[in-house]
Amino acid sequence: MKIYYSETAIKSLNVILEFLESKWTIKQINLLKSEILKFEETISENFITHQSISTDSNIKYMLVAKKQVKIYYTKINNDEVRVLAFWYSKGNPQQLKKLLK
Repeated sequence: MKIYYSETAIKSLNVILEFLESKWTIKQINLLKSEILKFEETISENFITHQSISTDSNIKYMLVAKKQVKIYYTKINNDEVRVLAFWYSKGNPQQLKKLLK
């Protein structure tokens, strides 16, 4: 399975990492990175159904980093997944809606 990261996903991950560098320890940041890699492995091996957002059942999300960061993604076809955004769970929900449009 191929995994593509949208430009929004890359930007949102960088924003989260910059913010977390001032709040979290290196160990916690490394845990986040390893859980992102685990997400990729899980998706590549077998498409596991995660929760959908209420406004669009095609957009799914997975919680990582002790449920503090969400990875939003959608299945493009049987062999491709597009990661739409990363979201810090304590962020403004209105901003999330803008990212997912």
